[in-house]
Amino acid sequence: MRIDLKTNWELTGSYPGFWEFGRSMEVNVELKGIVPWIPAEVPGSVHWDLHRADYLPDPYFGANAPSCEWVNERDWLYRTTFAADASWSGKRIRLIVEGVDYSAKVLLNGLTIGSHTGMFTPGVFDLSGTLLIGEQNTLVIALERSPEGVAQLGYTNRVDHLKSRFGYKWDFCPRLVHIGLWKKVSLQVAEWCVFDHVGIETHQADHGSGLLLVNAVVESERAGKIRLTANVTDPDGLNAGSECFEGEVVPGLQKIRLRIPVKDVRLWWPNGYGEQPLYRIALQLETVEPAGDFVLSDTYGVRTGFRTLSFHANPGAHPDALAYTVAVNGEHLYVKGWNWVPVDQLYGRNREESLKHLIALAKRANVNMLRVWGGGLIEQQLFYELCDEAGILVWQEMMQSSSGFNNEPSISPAFLHNLTQTMLNVIREKRHHPSLAIWCGGNELTEGGHLDGRMLPLTDRQPNLRLLRDLVSDLDDTRLFLPTSPSGPTFFLDGKDAGKGILYDVHGPWKYAGVTEHYRLYNSSDALLHSEYGGDGFASPESLSRFLPPERLKLEQSGSIDWLLHGYEYWNMDDQLRSLFGDSFDTLERMAEAAQWLQAEGIRYAVEANRRRAPHCSGSLLWQFNEPYPNVSCTSAVDYYGDPKLAYSWVAKANRNLHASLQYEGISYLLGEYFRASAYLTRDSVKVDSVLLEWKARNATGDQIGEGSFVLKEVRVPTILAGEIEFAVPAGGDAFFVMLKVVDPTTRQALADNEYAFAVRRDDVRPPLQSFLLIPQTALDWNLEEVGGGTRINVTNTGKTTALWVRVRAVELDARLGPPPNRPLEDGFLVFPSETVSRHIEGVLPQERSWLVTALNS
Repeated sequence: MRIDLKTNWELTGSYPGFWEFGRSMEVNVELKGIVPWIPAEVPGSVHWDLHRADYLPDPYFGANAPSCEWVNERDWLYRTTFAADASWSGKRIRLIVEGVDYSAKVLLNGLTIGSHTGMFTPGVFDLSGTLLIGEQNTLVIALERSPEGVAQLGYTNRVDHLKSRFGYKWDFCPRLVHIGLWKKVSLQVAEWCVFDHVGIETHQADHGSGLLLVNAVVESERAGKIRLTANVTDPDGLNAGSECFEGEVVPGLQKIRLRIPVKDVRLWWPNGYGEQPLYRIALQLETVEPAGDFVLSDTYGVRTGFRTLSFHANPGAHPDALAYTVAVNGEHLYVKGWNWVPVDQLYGRNREESLKHLIALAKRANVNMLRVWGGGLIEQQLFYELCDEAGILVWQEMMQSSSGFNNEPSISPAFLHNLTQTMLNVIREKRHHPSLAIWCGGNELTEGGHLDGRMLPLTDRQPNLRLLRDLVSDLDDTRLFLPTSPSGPTFFLDGKDAGKGILYDVHGPWKYAGVTEHYRLYNSSDALLHSEYGGDGFASPESLSRFLPPERLKLEQSGSIDWLLHGYEYWNMDDQLRSLFGDSFDTLERMAEAAQWLQAEGIRYAVEANRRRAPHCSGSLLWQFNEPYPNVSCTSAVDYYGDPKLAYSWVAKANRNLHASLQYEGISYLLGEYFRASAYLTRDSVKVDSVLLEWKARNATGDQIGEGSFVLKEVRVPTILAGEIEFAVPAGGDAFFVMLKVVDPTTRQALADNEYAFAVRRDDVRPPLQSFLLIPQTALDWNLEEVGGGTRINVTNTGKTTALWVRVRAVELDARLGPPPNRPLEDGFLVFPSETVSRHIEGVLPQERSWLVTALNS
């Protein structure tokens, strides 16, 4: 029986070690601590408890973060009481503290019963000798000050602990080091035999049947008889199989193996390739008491899925390249995804709804893999469960990351011992998840550092990474182990290395590279896997108003401490936006819209370029999906409050199973030049017989300037070149647009569409993208319809020029307090004069929100 201790927690603070002394030496009075006892949440975060009690300002608002840095420099005592029922007498009673961040001593009724260090391994304490049966008991968990940590710029070889790194200061968050009990605290009341750990394996057999293997390790205090029962429930809740073991155990650890045949198994598939049926496995461990009665002692339950996982070399790759292509159930897939960082910098807070929202967004965006970055967390259990349900494969890194000056992890005996014990627990805890696909030793681990002339990714010959490789081989050998990301031998995607066959798994760049350079780089890349890259963009005006004071919501405030603390130290876009658009921004809202468009254009093109090279490219993972702290500008696709940026929508479209795209050499053209592009059709997990790929080109007033179509028959490969497009850049107007549409030739049904915008400049003096800002203003009208529990919004351009990148959102009346805006999946679209475009927003009715429709030029 597990009893979660969730209520009646209190918190107080102490200078390091003062609480243990208890009384003043000078005047012999009790030391009261630095705050009185205040209500606390467990799981939780000390910072947030202090904020709720008005002892700390909101760490996420304005310039408050530096005034909160002191919190992790203190000791913090959590206290609660609980009653020990008389029926517990003679039982085995243990306290399980799942998430100590980072080191703690535990006291029961004033007596120290043990200590624990490590946030990714549970602290387990035997209470049998100190518990007051039939009475109230007082539990105190005293967290010691956080260990000294290494921020983003430092020395990896000096990291001597496995506390999450990003809180010590990263490019997407300030220094705000979490301290607290970030997972559950519970009591286990059991008999003399309990589970130590359980391994679950699923195997496919012939004729649609399957086999589920249970490897249960039990810990017994004495010799005796036990019964272990395993029941399997199918996705519909029906019994799918069971097995039972009865026998003798001896003191210590003992493994019990059960084999459970399962008929007519339903296979688990990644998102976009099929369904995600999950089977529940429930174990009951009973002991046989002297009277011969079976008494329930312990239980274990998980969900898993039946699927096979394999990894393959890219066609034509060099023999020393690793196997980057993932196959599930024998079908090769193209990896489409993002890198994942923690949902919240103060990660002990309850952010369950935010986590569900983000994984739902990822599924909608056609993501089939998330890379859990090595500077963040081994995530909460809910993250992996949601990925199982959504069909999102997980690339899990092992909490090691680069530090700029030095990127090689420690090989000291003490650190390697800690690493072994931690990852032993983590692998055992996560390996039953069908979503888990890849284990990785860490982020950007290299010989030397970023300032060196040559950064060489480490291999599994390095002792630290060899240890992790061997752990995965011993405990979870169906998953791929990568020593680091990128795995090299070349670190960066660099134009000088493209086309030479030396780009295997690469990182970067993280910025829009220019109106011609950006496209030249991605057109020339021959990387086998692109596991981290991206571009920066602003948060929405609604989100900016939630964390910036009103006086900072202005263009001239970009050098303020508020902006710098919220991402602008690293992701300052002032010079970039000025060089591309000129000094044409009159409001912060307009600047934010342009910044979001630039991010969307840059990473959308990169995603499409990588995908056009499939299967020679195995996939790409953008940096980054979410952010743990609200930023003015950041490389995230979804901001801290859960509001998708324009890049989210455009990448979601680029990742559709059937997609049309253009390859071009630049986005800004002089009058008299010719526009030339290649049209491609890409597909994943869909059968395509014959289709038409149609294209049209229009100028800024919506007039047609070119059109054509390509007939594609028996499309069987992932990517096919449909044909070439060429026309003269139109004289007059500041932009032109190319629209693609994939059509079923028989039914004329539209199967996919896409659209691109290009700037026209009259000379080389004008900034290359300023033309977009010079297009005359237009006017938008719209109406709302209730459709299927959601809202259809019909947007009409009533002006004379094309509306650029129309954004639709349904917001609360006070956007600073409510949930993030509801947006259509296909956001940021063009509307030509006198035309109407419809979009659907799920889960919100017309009357439930305020509605905003904007364009860059409306």
